[in-house]
Amino acid sequence: MKNFVYGLLLLVLSLAEGWYSVLYLSEKWELAGVFISGVGIGIFLMFLKLNVKNDKINSYKRELEKESVVSDENSAKVKVLQSKIEVLEKALENALKK
Repeated sequence: MKNFVYGLLLLVLSLAEGWYSVLYLSEKWELAGVFISGVGIGIFLMFLKLNVKNDKINSYKRELEKESVVSDENSAKVKVLQSKIEVLEKALENALKK
């Protein structure tokens, strides 16, 4: 949410600066003001693109963590079953010896 507010503030300031330079500055400084405004808007657009990219990366990381947890749980279940099988095999061997 904080990043969104900063990005929106950057966009508003860039647009206001461009508008101010077109209306109130002389020809020499008008071009510089419009250029700076364009740079601010470009930064805003890249900011949006990076936010989308970071959201996708974070969701992919969460998905991988979930798969890792499921894999660990399955591995633990397999180990428990293997130990139970070993105990049952030893019990069967002992019962057959008697």
